[in-house]
Amino acid sequence: MPNVSRTTLLQVISWILSTSIAISFIFSAWAKIPELESFGWTIVETTFLNWTLSEWLARLLVGFELLLGIFYLFQFRIKSITFPWAVTTILLFSIYLMMVIWQRGNEGNCGCFGEVIRMTPLESLIKNCILLSLLFIQFKLTKPWGFHKDQWIALALGIGAVLIPFLMYPPESIYLYKADANLKEPIPLSLLYETQKNTPPAVELRQGKHILLFLSLSCHFCRKAARRLEIMKNEYPEIPFYAILNGDSSQLNSFLDETRLQQIPYSLFNGPKDFIAMNGKSSFPGIRWVEDTTVVRESNYLNLQESDILNWLKKNK
Repeated sequence: MPNVSRTTLLQVISWILSTSIAISFIFSAWAKIPELESFGWTIVETTFLNWTLSEWLARLLVGFELLLGIFYLFQFRIKSITFPWAVTTILLFSIYLMMVIWQRGNEGNCGCFGEVIRMTPLESLIKNCILLSLLFIQFKLTKPWGFHKDQWIALALGIGAVLIPFLMYPPESIYLYKADANLKEPIPLSLLYETQKNTPPAVELRQGKHILLFLSLSCHFCRKAARRLEIMKNEYPEIPFYAILNGDSSQLNSFLDETRLQQIPYSLFNGPKDFIAMNGKSSFPGIRWVEDTTVVRESNYLNLQESDILNWLKKNK
């Protein structure tokens, strides 16, 4: 009888641990889903992967977390499949966190629980160590079990879990965008320097080559573009980006906080009519390749390539 009671107690502890681990994985995946785009950007910043691979990897990792949570919830083949997959996943996330600390320090939200629970990278590393300990304890206590054709049920659940992040927030690389427009049209940059209600840029934008960013402070896509191009500027400081911002100055601080705009110089420009005239259209964001006072090319921030800009800068030098 004592042996039976002890066995039952260990099974209950194993079930509690596996359920706790499942909740941790599922909650982590659920919290990350609204922040998938930011997660992909962080992967770009901290690894050698490009934009497309990073946004797909971000969704794949979140889907895999969800899969692990479901497997632990149903205690599916813990010893042979779920445990080694879970340990590998946590180790990969931990390596990623160490890279974040090495490159950016232990500051800000690591995004491991999205914006639901804000944690520094070091706090998340500690959380991973605790989770690893629970995984090993549960591994020791669990008993192998299964049922007829359980692998097919697991496969269906796994495919569904992995697809959820892709279906909820499809990667932007799946959409087709128009190729960059090659132009040769004047741009009235004197408006930046001649209006009394605006402080002129400290940079002379009417001479040489510049990539001008026309961004509205209230535009969601402008914020996404600024964040993405700020990352690009950090990696390639020689790219001559310059941002011209338009909108209510009360929105400036939130814009700068969200986009982390630090490396790209900018000017706040008042006057929507003149702002649209320089942008060449009333839709934003606008990305215009300017040589002296002539626009030679326009880009979408999603298909803007660093290599194209660097090659353009080298021409006629």
